[in-house]
Amino acid sequence: MASDQVAAAARGTERGASTRGALLAAAREVFMLEGYARAGVTDIVALAGASVGSLYHHFSGKADLYLALFEELHHEQDTRTRRAVRESRDRGTGDPLRLLLAGARGYLDVCIEQRDLVAMFARGDGPPGFDLLWRQRLSDWVCRNTEFFARSGEPLDEAAAVVMTGAMLLAASEIALAPDAAAAQNLADGVLKVLSRLRIGSP
Repeated sequence: MASDQVAAAARGTERGASTRGALLAAAREVFMLEGYARAGVTDIVALAGASVGSLYHHFSGKADLYLALFEELHHEQDTRTRRAVRESRDRGTGDPLRLLLAGARGYLDVCIEQRDLVAMFARGDGPPGFDLLWRQRLSDWVCRNTEFFARSGEPLDEAAAVVMTGAMLLAASEIALAPDAAAAQNLADGVLKVLSRLRIGSP
């Protein structure tokens, strides 16, 4: 009996995860086509083949769906950044700036691969306060790198940190507007080349 209950619970969990995934995929499509403001919950659940009740079981509403999509993108960016830094370090790179640029490359690679999604977030049509959230996440990313430089004995100049935050935010937005992946890649390469010239140490 206990094993039957466990199996039933597992099936319920799988169904729940499947429904949640379908709702997120549908929300992504509807937000891209209609924009956040015009998107309707009924459109999302119809596309997902779900019910309004199931949406509110997994999410608190339209804004929560939008933020969940952003969190997925942010998680991928963070994962790729960490992986790029780790791989660069494994290849023998010890220079903090080169490691920082490797991480920035990982971050921008995700922006290139998911240009449509980044464009959706960049057009300023999200829930109230979302633009501040996006900027804060990038600032947090730079702060982590600032701490990394401090531990390495080469503190990141505050002005350089501000410039890097702004550059990454603008780069993500411009990459999303690029006509194709090649143009987006060229833009990312140019941004990283400029960032490589930043004065890192404090005066």
